[in-house]
Order: sequence, then C-alpha cells, then structure tokens
Amino acid sequence: MTDFDRFRSKYRNMSGDRQEVVCLALSIYYMCKGGIVILLLGCAVLLIGHNSSAVCTRVLLWPTIAIGLFLMTPCILLCCCSRSGCDRDCLAVLYGVVFILGTVSLLALLIFGYIAVGGPKYGKDKVREYDLKDYSGWLRGRTDDQQYWDTLSACLRRKHACKRMTTRQLVRDPDTGIFVPKPTSDEIQERKNDPDTAPPAISPIESGCCKPPSSCGFTYVNGTTWTPAPGAPAAETDVDCSRWSNDQQELCFQCDSCKAGLLHDIKKGWSMSAIGLIVMLVGPIIVVPCILMCASG
Repeated sequence: MTDFDRFRSKYRNMSGDRQEVVCLALSIYYMCKGGIVILLLGCAVLLIGHNSSAVCTRVLLWPTIAIGLFLMTPCILLCCCSRSGCDRDCLAVLYGVVFILGTVSLLALLIFGYIAVGGPKYGKDKVREYDLKDYSGWLRGRTDDQQYWDTLSACLRRKHACKRMTTRQLVRDPDTGIFVPKPTSDEIQERKNDPDTAPPAISPIESGCCKPPSSCGFTYVNGTTWTPAPGAPAAETDVDCSRWSNDQQELCFQCDSCKAGLLHDIKKGWSMSAIGLIVMLVGPIIVVPCILMCASG
C-alpha cells in the first residue's frame, strides 16, 4: 500500500469537519504550488513589460524564466502520471527534490539581484535627472566595460527607447529647472489645487539617453533636437554635454546619464519583482506545516 492509498483510507475514516479542513489545506497547497510557477513567470513578464532595459541586460530576466520552467517540470509529471501506473512515491520524491532546489535557486536569485542592482528602490519617482555616481552594484561596474555598454546602447536604439520623445514638447520645470513634458491644462489645474502634486515626468531611460542634461543649458528645439549654448558653465565641466549629438542614432547613448537612467530603471523593476519572489519563498513555509498538522491530527 502506497502513502497515497494510506492517506486516502485515513481520509475516509475522518469526520466530516476534519475532511473539510484537510480538503481546504490541500487546496491551498496546490494553489500555492501552481502559483509558484505563475508568480515566477509573472515576475519575468513584469521585468519585460516594465521597460526595455530588462530585455537588453538579460541579467535578471533569463534566470527568472529558467527557474520558473524548472519548477514547472515536476508539476507536469505529476499531472501526466496522476491517472497512470506511475510510482507516486518516486514522483513525490522527485517533486520534493526539485522543489527544494528551486527554493534554493530562488533565494540565490534574490540575493544576486540585490547585489547586481545595488539594493532595492521603492516609492514614487520624483522629477530628477540621474547621476552615475549615485549607483553601485555589480551591474554598475559592467557599464564601465565599453564593449558591454555598446551592446546595451545598441539594444536600446533597436527598442526605440526615444520614440515617445519625438511626440512630446519639453519645458523647464520652474521649481527644479529640469526639462519635463509640457503639462496639459488638467495637470496645471491639478497642481494649482495641490502644490505637492509632482509635475509630469519622463522615464529614466528617456531622461538619461534621449536628451542632454538640463544643466548643460542647451536650447530645446523639438523632439530630440537641441542647440548647444556656448559659454554655459556646466557645458565645460560636465562631459555629458560634449557627448550629446542631434544624430538620432547617437543622442546621449554614450552619456553617463544614460547609464544611470538604465541602472535606475532596472533597480526599480527588479525591486517590484523581488516582492513576488519573497512571497514565493515565504508562502510554502507557512502553508506546508499547516497541511502536515491537518493530516497528522
């Protein structure tokens, strides 16, 4: 008699209330098991959908997908063999081994992610421009490799990272002096009613790669076209000012501000995905003991 048959016999001898408790616990367990795969792949989708930076770097994207597919394998085997003559005990051992390895892999991915991006980033972004000196982590060091950065910047161009800039008109924000999208009449009225309302902003990639730093003092013409202002103090001290080009294939993709914008984008996207990974690590630790207590009681 297998463990499954013994459990079924024990289940039949339980009272109605106890059967309901065990049934509920098992339902939660299997929902949690299926949710692991869904949440893992969901984290990968979040990294993809957040912006093009995660797709271009691939540092955190592909390991997340690989772990999700790895955990999906025993689930598929159990489903295929549930009504056949497969040895359920062997399958249970296989699932347990894969589940443990997957959990360890999740923990390793979580730790590596925080090391790669230099810590989490939560909260709403304020209107700002991005400085490479504000970022750390393994990925920050990788951007110093010119060959690696050329690959990343080429990917950003292929993904048309600056496409939205061609349909926007930028103006200087009177409070920060930073160029932001021209607010609509509704946004102007909302800010009058609530002075704490943040002005409209552009994404970190657009801010760092698709326009020169506001401190350069360039004159905005349209889209991604700017006129240099000779004699501006920052234009002589900020190397990014000299790296700017109106060539649509160049823009500021070689600027340090572009690297900083990409790092900020990845950090924010990874911080949101890490919440799902933490839930996946903690969930089974809470659910599985409940099931064991219900089954043994």
